[in-house]
Amino acid sequence: MIAGWSMQCSSNPYMFAIALWKKGYTHKLIQQTKEFVIAIPNKKIEKAIEIFGTTHGDKVDKFELTKLKTLSAKHIRPPLLADATTNLECRVEQEIDPGDHIIFIGRVLAAYADEKGKVLLNMGKVNGKRVFQEF
Repeated sequence: MIAGWSMQCSSNPYMFAIALWKKGYTHKLIQQTKEFVIAIPNKKIEKAIEIFGTTHGDKVDKFELTKLKTLSAKHIRPPLLADATTNLECRVEQEIDPGDHIIFIGRVLAAYADEKGKVLLNMGKVNGKRVFQEF
């Protein structure tokens, strides 16, 4: 999934929140499984991010299309992204319905980080194309 709105929302216990469009396929999957992974990207997987953010998972196998490598998570069913800088395994603790999106608050069950890795951030759009910068 590509989640444009995400944040840490508690440090004890460690919780992370994401906001997803109610009509999206990822929203449906998380409501069914009550699990999700936050994968923080880097430059290495930038092209895959564009595909994940512009295609629909109920119509296309995004992993097959992008050839992203995955790893099995220890506590949940969704996979980790092998080349992401950080992966967080989350189990949904709460859902909040503020309007056209649902906010899923997930307890972080495990975290994996490449200490030397950089983080790729979406800096907005220029001429309709997303612009990313790595820090």
